[in-house]
Amino acid sequence: METETVVPPHKKKFLTLIVLVVVIIFVVLVVNQKRNVAPTPTPQVAELSQEPQKIDFGTNMPTDFPTDIPVEKGVKVEQSYSLNYAGQKQLTIVFLSTKTVKENYTLYADFLKKQNWNISNKYESANVSSLYGTKESNDINVTISENISAAGVKSQVSISVLKK
Repeated sequence: METETVVPPHKKKFLTLIVLVVVIIFVVLVVNQKRNVAPTPTPQVAELSQEPQKIDFGTNMPTDFPTDIPVEKGVKVEQSYSLNYAGQKQLTIVFLSTKTVKENYTLYADFLKKQNWNISNKYESANVSSLYGTKESNDINVTISENISAAGVKSQVSISVLKK
């Protein structure tokens, strides 16, 4: 006849507690192991710097500024620079004009039309006017703003040409 081993109730509670502690320790170890595994790095795409190289010409015209674009005779160039991008160059001049915003707008609108520039954007008002056009692989932006700060000066003209 076999005898059954009877485990007293306080020992059952103790064994249950030990099993529970072992399970908790196991779960904690597994969770910590997963946290310590380094994530697979995602490939980073290198961003190429698109910063243009700026050459400041001060009050002189850039040597390669298009000579066919009309610039009022006798005016002082206020600002002149080129921005060299990969495969393209922007040339900009800014000068004070004795002509009004309206007179300069008419001058440059007529010039662009006669030279077969495709004017894709234009804005005209009493204080500020602008023209934007393309021809072959080049772009031009002419902005004229009212400027009555100096004697005889009526407007400021900014011309930017993008050569591609």
